[in-house]
Amino acid sequence: MAPVTFITLGPAGTCHERAVNEYARFQGIEDYGIELILDFFVGLEMLRETPNAFLVQCSAHPKVHEITEKHWTEVWVVDTFIYPTKHLVLLSRREVERPRSLGIVPATKGYVDLSRWDEVIDVASKPLVAEGLLRGDYDSGLTHMEHVEEHAGELRLDLDIGEIDTTWVVYGKQKRFQGEVIGIPSPELFRQLQPAS
Repeated sequence: MAPVTFITLGPAGTCHERAVNEYARFQGIEDYGIELILDFFVGLEMLRETPNAFLVQCSAHPKVHEITEKHWTEVWVVDTFIYPTKHLVLLSRREVERPRSLGIVPATKGYVDLSRWDEVIDVASKPLVAEGLLRGDYDSGLTHMEHVEEHAGELRLDLDIGEIDTTWVVYGKQKRFQGEVIGIPSPELFRQLQPAS
């Protein structure tokens, strides 16, 4: 059997890459590779052409419905899982007293009040947000905690968001749904919690 190829959002260091590695570990897949892409439509075409491949996309991504619908007779949702993002933060360049521009991944726009900035610039992934912030492409950026730790002299922490539990969609080329719910039974989720004494 060919090794599994997971296709997901890059470059290296994304929440997507981390989630895929944890998903592969959870599924017991040892022989796999990850192809990092910046455009999920490119990834979708790679999925169609690559044997034993799967595309993984965060459900918060604004294009989930388009990816799900694009090749609806060839590519299906085959699994989902819950795993947190990396530690999210809003950073600004230290020398900028009042930030006027923001670099942000569209899927993360709900974490902040965008009206605080005069200009909002869409960026493909959070590692790229950090690169642009360090280059001075914008004054603020929503990215990962590791960047403020690595560049404490250049960047300041404006908002600590933390890790956010989210869902991930796994697409494949073999339809899995056959009429019954696919999931992990979790009746304990729906039992009413007893109030603390």
